Amino acid sequence: MKKSILSLLLVLMMILATACSGSDTPVAKTDVVIGTGGTAGTYYVVAAAMASAINNHSEKLNVIAQPTKGSVENLNLTNTGDIQMGFSNSDGVFFAANGTGMYEETGKQDISGLMSLYMSAGQIAAMKDSGIETYADLVGKKVCLGPPSTTIVEMSKAILLAYGIDPEKDITPYYLSFDEGLQKLTDGEIDASFFVAGVPTAAMINATSTGKVTLVNVDEAIINQIAAEKPYYVPYVIPAGTYKGTDKDINTFKIMTEIFVSNKVSEDVAYEFVKQALENIADYKEAHVVCSEITPESAAVTSAPLHPGAAKYFKEIGVIK
Repeated sequence: MKKSILSLLLVLMMILATACSGSDTPVAKTDVVIGTGGTAGTYYVVAAAMASAINNHSEKLNVIAQPTKGSVENLNLTNTGDIQMGFSNSDGVFFAANGTGMYEETGKQDISGLMSLYMSAGQIAAMKDSGIETYADLVGKKVCLGPPSTTIVEMSKAILLAYGIDPEKDITPYYLSFDEGLQKLTDGEIDASFFVAGVPTAAMINATSTGKVTLVNVDEAIINQIAAEKPYYVPYVIPAGTYKGTDKDINTFKIMTEIFVSNKVSEDVAYEFVKQALENIADYKEAHVVCSEITPESAAVTSAPLHPGAAKYFKEIGVIK
């Protein structure tokens, strides 16, 4: 009798164990860390809002928006596997995927394209009473060329060189984050600060609240010259009045912001990220005006070959073959 009862108890325990392991048991989400930029920049604002939307809708992913020094650090951390994906301007993604530009010595990085997002614009700020109206006026000045470890510095140097200005000799260069560069500008420690971000960007809105800071123009001839040499820089005009104190249209460049991904990330994870990011834009489009630029068609065009998971989704919805 005791043996029968014991056998019955064992069967019941097996049934309970099987039931507990059924489909109702929550499945652990996969953590995905995405490198962004400084918390005052557009990268972080958009990434944090996008991550929140994905986490709210996906049963598979937990996306973590991590502040970083920007594009180059994101590319390097993704290549080494310390993070899974990151934000960068399209020139950085192109250089990393092809082993050119800043990656000519180190070679191709272990990344693929995930999705394109929006266009960012090069912007250089100066005090309105400084007398700095174009880049030609920067000779002999203290100038922030952009945050360290970013491709932003590549754009600022390209513009200076087109003016015949040596970025290392004819100015005193600084390499600072968006908010730090603008803070030092308004404190009088430097004369101008360059950054690349969506228009408008929070750091510049804050800096121009007094009306004493303005944007510096790029001559149209310089714009055309650089665009012909570097086609990933697209001529762009920031309309007068975008920022308080900027009373005229500003000629500059815009460049696509992209999300790239480690080749080690699985097809399922890449697919799920792109699917949820594109199908839930309504949840984060109010985070920044640039989010309204994100479409499935533009998202599918990246500067590095698409990750198989991303390609699978874009094929599924018919935007690529």
